[in-house]
Amino acid sequence: MSTVDNFSIHGNAVKEVYDVPMSVINRPIPSQLDRQKVDNMKEVLQIQERENELTPIDVHHVSHKGQDYYFAFGGCHRWAASKELGRETIRAKLIETPPAVIKTYLGASTPF
Repeated sequence: MSTVDNFSIHGNAVKEVYDVPMSVINRPIPSQLDRQKVDNMKEVLQIQERENELTPIDVHHVSHKGQDYYFAFGGCHRWAASKELGRETIRAKLIETPPAVIKTYLGASTPF
């Protein structure tokens, strides 16, 4: 865990940053990517001393009926760069989120 002061709408008040397994994060909204932006982020991620230059993604953590769910709605370029590099984890701020908020985003597609 580390701390950062980068701005994000949901995670602005969250200072802790975790390496979250990409395999547990659900990205329910298809990304519209700027290829050049993804390639630039891949360059940064390949230099260990520069990795922390990229803002962590916001990941909504939902606890529901004893199960943990993780959703990311933003950070699509950072996600794509990490995925293309074969990363198993991604730097993220965990935002504790009630199931009703996720239902607002996903409607009938929500798992709750």
